[in-house]
Amino acid sequence: MAIYYQTDSTGKITNVMDIPHEEDVSKWVQDNCTLATEPIVQLSDGSYAFASDVDEDEEAAASAAKALAEAKARKLEEVNAWTENKIIGGFVSACTGTNVTYDSDVNTQLTVSSDLNIIYLNPDAFAINFPTGYPMRGYPDGTDITDKTNKVIYNLTKEQLLQWNVDLGLHRGNCKQNGWIKQAEVNAATTVDAVDAVVLN
Repeated sequence: MAIYYQTDSTGKITNVMDIPHEEDVSKWVQDNCTLATEPIVQLSDGSYAFASDVDEDEEAAASAAKALAEAKARKLEEVNAWTENKIIGGFVSACTGTNVTYDSDVNTQLTVSSDLNIIYLNPDAFAINFPTGYPMRGYPDGTDITDKTNKVIYNLTKEQLLQWNVDLGLHRGNCKQNGWIKQAEVNAATTVDAVDAVVLN
């Protein structure tokens, strides 16, 4: 990896780029980029400078700022993955009168969404296509949802299926809001330790 930089009319570094060695560098030279022959650090105010031009305190502050930014980026990726896993990891609906944990993976959401369109556009089609109710598999309250053998088929009426969809929407919304809260905690952190202290559970 080679480091190229750009400067303004005063010689101040305005942009720094990591260019893979195998990439054609002629484009960067044409864009007035210069190959760095010594380390460049980003200061706490976001500006850049050659390491030799900053004192130890500035360099330490720059290093700390970079470490914090990297820690936040990593944690935010974790938050996004955590939120997505919460969304697709199942949800509870009492549409049948008792709590049941249903799947909420993408395929389930897409399939039910498509079938709901049929119900809305042609209500009579529900009775024709699902005379005994819409089959939906779920885990009865109190059973182990990691054990697939605990799944039970529930034949939902049209009204129950619509409530199922409402509960799924509320589940997605709650997961997203919890994710936003975690994102806010990460963004508000002022130290790497504070970032690491954001717990995802």
